[in-house]
Amino acid sequence: MHRIIKGPKVTWVDIYNPNKDDIKYLKREFNFHPLVLGELIPMGYRPKVERHTDYLFMILHYPIFSKEKRQTKPRELDIIVCKNVIITSHYQSILPLKSLFDTCNLYEDSRKTYMSEDAGQFLFYILNAFWENCLVKLNSINKRLTSIEKEIFRGKEKEMVLEISLVKTDIINFWRIIEPQKETLESLSNEGTKFFGHKSSAYFYDVLGTFGQTWNSIKAYKETILALEDTNQSLLSSKINEIMKVLTTFSVIFLPLTLMASMWGMNFGKMPFINSESGFYLITAIMGLVLGLMLIYFRKRNWL
Repeated sequence: MHRIIKGPKVTWVDIYNPNKDDIKYLKREFNFHPLVLGELIPMGYRPKVERHTDYLFMILHYPIFSKEKRQTKPRELDIIVCKNVIITSHYQSILPLKSLFDTCNLYEDSRKTYMSEDAGQFLFYILNAFWENCLVKLNSINKRLTSIEKEIFRGKEKEMVLEISLVKTDIINFWRIIEPQKETLESLSNEGTKFFGHKSSAYFYDVLGTFGQTWNSIKAYKETILALEDTNQSLLSSKINEIMKVLTTFSVIFLPLTLMASMWGMNFGKMPFINSESGFYLITAIMGLVLGLMLIYFRKRNWL
């Protein structure tokens, strides 16, 4: 299914869930190369930029966060841009693209603002919205990192193990999506300037700069989550060691008492205090004395 917006100087054709009829339409109206049209169906897995005689073809991937699965996955966006026509093709909705399309479709003033220059500048608006929205997504990750840090130092290390794993997976997936696109955008900056002229270079460098912010942010968050994971693991290990220390200490303290109780439980005729009316109290007193001495010793050694 394709929708068309005609602006003052740029025509935008947006294809949602492309099918064979859409491919035939593009072939008939624009006579694009069959290899280019063949890459619109099915989905591609690597971003790229190709320069042809009359147009540029590029594949980008947009990170989408699934609230149900709590993980980030790529969503493909194919763009064919001519001098005054731009074609976008995607299988699922991409929020910044949809927002821009609706704005241009509904409001004439916006249509004049965005579509009064050549397709190169309009491509800038699309890509700029694309990467600025990625920065918004990274702000959400930053909030999750801040929340994890607070919870770790509130003593909730155990509860944070799963949350750290989820955020770490999310960051790694985000990284895997945008990392290959660095070279693609650098190529676009070069090829786009050659195709649209030197005046467009500032716009493509601006897009590259926005991508750089995204790149630097995700790198920082990647290092942050690894540091938080190490900190959480250290605090958790420290707590476990402290518990094991207390349990071991009490086991050692009660070991001689258990030994004494076992000895006096033997069925021998000549055991000390065995026939005394106050034998129970004497044995209990001896065990209490041993317990007290053990506690004093462990306290002096700072084991308690």
